[in-house]
Amino acid sequence: MPAITASNTCAVQMSYLDKQIAEANARLAQQAANPQGGPNFVQNTIVGPLVDKRVAAINRIATAIGRVNGDCPADLVNLASPCAVR
Repeated sequence: MPAITASNTCAVQMSYLDKQIAEANARLAQQAANPQGGPNFVQNTIVGPLVDKRVAAINRIATAIGRVNGDCPADLVNLASPCAVR
């Protein structure tokens, strides 16, 4: 990926993506210890919102890159799609 200027680094906090995964993992652990909801509970309350958060964060990254070189890499959003429970 192209370099990001210092003024755009606040929009590109890669550690935020790791934080999202850690939060989802904690919620999954809570769900495993105290199951609740129906068969779609995990998808609707943990995985779905995780995908939405990742798409938003990755869009901010793509926008910041676009500000640097004028080309907003739309394919970055595809990085959020593999969110799934394993």
